[in-house]
Amino acid sequence: MKQIIQAALDTSFKGRIIQVTEALDRADAVSNQLIELDRVFSAMGFDSIIASKWHHEDVSSYRVNLDDVYITESDIVIFHSCGYTEHSGPWAARQYCTKVILYHNITPHELFSEDSDLYKFCKLGREQLAEFVPQFHYFWGDSQYNLDELIELGARPDRSFVVPIVVPPAPLVSFNLSTRKIPGNWVFLGRVASNKGQVDLVRLFARARKRNPDAAKHLTIVGGFNPSDDYYNRLLSEIAQLGLTQDVTITGKVSDERREQYLREAQFYVALSVHEGFGVPLVEAPLRGLPVLALDRAAARETMGGIGLHDDEDSLLQALFALRGNDSDYQDLVKAQAANASRFTRSSVSEKLACALASILPVKGFYKSVSVVICTYNRRDYLARCLDYLQCQSNPNFEVIVIDGPSDDGTKELLDSWRGRIKIAENGLRNLSISRNLGIELSQGDIVAFIDDDAIPFDNWIDRILEEYNSRPLLTKALGGPAFFAGTLRFQSEDIGIDRHGNAWLNIPRHEVGQGEWLRSCLGTNSTFVRHYLMDGGGFDEQFDYYLDESELCLRMQLQGALIGYAPEVIVRHEFAQSHNRKGRYNYDWKTIAKNTCYYVAAYSGLSGEELRSNLKQRLERERVLPLKGAFENGEISKSLYENALDSLKKGMEQGLLDAKSWPKTRKLKSASEPFSPFSLRSGYKAVGRDIPKLHICIVTKEMPPFVPGGGIGTLYYHLVSELLLMGHDVSIVVPGVEQKAVRQGPLTVHYTQSRWIEVPGMDAGLNHNMTWSITALHQVIRIHQERPVDVIDSALWDAEALAIAVVNRLERPPLVVRLVTPFSVVAAMNGWKVQPRVSRLFNNFEKELIENADAIIPISEKIASTISKAHRTEPNTRWHQSYCGITYWPLFDVNEDYNDLPELKGLGADHLENSKIILFIGRLEKRKGIDLVVSAVPAILASDPHARIVIAGSDPDGWQHHFAHMIPADAMHRVHFLGMISDAVKEKLLARAYCLLFPSRYESFGLVPLEAFVHGVPVVASRSGAIPEVVLDDVCGILFDENDSDMMAGAVRRLLTDERLHHRLSQGALARVRKLSSRNSAQSTLSIYQTLISNPEAIEQ
Repeated sequence: MKQIIQAALDTSFKGRIIQVTEALDRADAVSNQLIELDRVFSAMGFDSIIASKWHHEDVSSYRVNLDDVYITESDIVIFHSCGYTEHSGPWAARQYCTKVILYHNITPHELFSEDSDLYKFCKLGREQLAEFVPQFHYFWGDSQYNLDELIELGARPDRSFVVPIVVPPAPLVSFNLSTRKIPGNWVFLGRVASNKGQVDLVRLFARARKRNPDAAKHLTIVGGFNPSDDYYNRLLSEIAQLGLTQDVTITGKVSDERREQYLREAQFYVALSVHEGFGVPLVEAPLRGLPVLALDRAAARETMGGIGLHDDEDSLLQALFALRGNDSDYQDLVKAQAANASRFTRSSVSEKLACALASILPVKGFYKSVSVVICTYNRRDYLARCLDYLQCQSNPNFEVIVIDGPSDDGTKELLDSWRGRIKIAENGLRNLSISRNLGIELSQGDIVAFIDDDAIPFDNWIDRILEEYNSRPLLTKALGGPAFFAGTLRFQSEDIGIDRHGNAWLNIPRHEVGQGEWLRSCLGTNSTFVRHYLMDGGGFDEQFDYYLDESELCLRMQLQGALIGYAPEVIVRHEFAQSHNRKGRYNYDWKTIAKNTCYYVAAYSGLSGEELRSNLKQRLERERVLPLKGAFENGEISKSLYENALDSLKKGMEQGLLDAKSWPKTRKLKSASEPFSPFSLRSGYKAVGRDIPKLHICIVTKEMPPFVPGGGIGTLYYHLVSELLLMGHDVSIVVPGVEQKAVRQGPLTVHYTQSRWIEVPGMDAGLNHNMTWSITALHQVIRIHQERPVDVIDSALWDAEALAIAVVNRLERPPLVVRLVTPFSVVAAMNGWKVQPRVSRLFNNFEKELIENADAIIPISEKIASTISKAHRTEPNTRWHQSYCGITYWPLFDVNEDYNDLPELKGLGADHLENSKIILFIGRLEKRKGIDLVVSAVPAILASDPHARIVIAGSDPDGWQHHFAHMIPADAMHRVHFLGMISDAVKEKLLARAYCLLFPSRYESFGLVPLEAFVHGVPVVASRSGAIPEVVLDDVCGILFDENDSDMMAGAVRRLLTDERLHHRLSQGALARVRKLSSRNSAQSTLSIYQTLISNPEAIEQ
């Protein structure tokens, strides 16, 4: 049996198979079939469940409560239909998953008296069945006869299969069970009902008895009955009138053992049923050596294979008399009918079941390839980044197709450099749907995956897409996943609901999909589709030039019967970058948004005329006009922008209603002849899952934006975590919190951990606080490790956060990596802190203890390694592995901050930014950061170029702004701007406009601010101190000056201001330098250390 099933059904399906019935009963044919199929599904390796509303206590172990079952779109629900159901049928019909009706037949209600319960039950059941058929996807019948009924009701023949009832072999005879057949004994099994024909059977028995009493000595009717039922009372009356009260027995429901005895003692099984959808006893009887004589009605011929059937009662009776006198013919009939019963063994039915499932499930590896389509318009740098990261995929079975709009920003030149490695097409119109359809036509992969040019796929994106499609039923024609919103480490959205009115429900609970009017949509930048389904269905409606395009396609697909899946592990990072359609928080293409909203609603809502127009007016007022009005009244947008937006919304509504008259605007897609063209992956890159194992990394830090505020350490870990996630690893972060809670976003979990103060008598408060946090963090790491083993722990030296972890026996904890940053002693000396010698020694001892007990040490620069070595009198050994910090090599502009638009900042207006050369200083205004050198150099800098303008951003606790006023000529002060503390968004915008950055710091363990400037191609003038020369390469991406030499700094700035060729060369060097010191390169270096530590810890220790 196993070989047969493996041949017919080789699948990676990971969902559940849930059989559903109103009541699971004892000794009931349908209930027995559920239990048998459950065993078969389990034998096939599936996760199988029986769910029922009611049950008999004898079968309670086989089922779960229907109300406790929660379905996902990956599951298969099989509803067993055999009559009207108040609970199970409606429950199954409303589930959002692959749904199968397994029809066991509902007796035509016309066969019962109109005032009977069976008449009502069957009439309601047949009416309900007709309502259910359009709501299900696949149709099984335990006979072709039953299946034909479903097909007549609209079931698709190509999705219809016969799955017969499993009829087990006869049980072994127990010692007290008689097996002697009693001549003249007739038996029939079935509830007492008119379709079973028991009244006719009694009459036939009476005729036989009259003709030959020995041929009809006793008739046993085994089955339940309703004492108040008219047909039952007719049967009793008929028995009495025929004088057969002593010769006919109606047993009611009996035990399995008693039932077996009746079958084994009888000489003939006689059935005059008017209507049987299958007839299990017709198969059971021959297996017990009992021949069956039945009328050729309903499904009897199919069940019995035509053996032992008769057209009328006379011929049946004649056959019975003939068999009485001919033992050879009697045995031949039994053998033939028993042979027919082999069609209903568990093995035989399993083959049929496997074939039926094979139409629902993909065979292993059915989906083999992906076509990645990127539609772009004037986003050259983002597109370059997307293509760059696609080279890191763990699965090579994909091609890349780029559809370029009418770009004029260098995109065409970029694409020329990729020609031969990707497929390229152009769309002369700024219409996203047209571009997507062009991409579909060029595609040759099994799956078409759309990603925006401003998005980055996780390294396992292709792998996860193929895994998800191959593990779900074939009805899954589209699949979406979440997107991390760049700069936040939080999801932009997860699951998305959509309805016929175009309303969206972000992060819709999974159980709400398919309920009411809510269906599923996909985030456009992470949406995938089965290619042949797109080709056959006309792809995207090209009326949607932007907005609601993928929502309309998803809705249309689901209305046509497809399922759309949500896969939490199919993840991208999305920048949500500025575009011609989206220029700021309130500056959108409102006309297109209104047009497409109205077109969508007119097409799918069912509204028309004035009702439609009124609905749309109210909706646009509520969703668009009121927020714009609020922004205008709060001074967030200008009057002209507000009025233009209102005008655009009105025009868009009218255009949308006009366009709806020609809905839909789809077309027949034509497949291009160009073959599948595999994308080239980055040589030597080690991908998770393919080359290296997936890790669970735990980071302990008190700084982790955006979850807790922080400085350099927080920035370091933010970029490291971002890349580790993109590479496919799981990351848990332990941070301080006012309450104990875990926030999960896919592979990232942030554990907010509440410190419980541990008082150490006589200890400095700062030290006591650090130790309290360290012990708290240890306990949190233990909890995380118990929940899921941690592979490696990473923490920085500052505040010795991981000290409590470090002193735990190395054999009893995961490996610990410590990153060396500026030590306490250096910071205290540079800031002039007055620290008691005893406290200072404790701080130093804690740091040294942490370093000595860590499994690996990562100095973030060569300079910090020598600084730590000197401060703690420790020599680097094989545990030390220098690895630079890194940041993303692209800028981050937030839509909620109006992207790159910079409002006036304390007298620094747009005209100043446009017409000046901005010399920027960012940092705390203190001597450690070299602000005194800036004060000294400003007069010379301003004198060197009339367009030079100094902008200083940072907190000013010591009043340096007043020092400037005394040292700089009054006529030059209007070119010096103090902005105070600024947000990260404003910092990004200032760097984008800067001519050069001043970085005169007297010590840095690394220096992330220069890297942030390099992202924008801004050269850096920096002091030759600390690790700065390792970041800012002199005459490559900036100019270095001697520490404390303000004249030399001023001279360097003057060179940049007066030599455009030098400035251009250093600007290009800055862009190249940040690519070298990128967050991806830093993460790869870190992972190499992790891998060595995990795979061979002794090597590092030695």
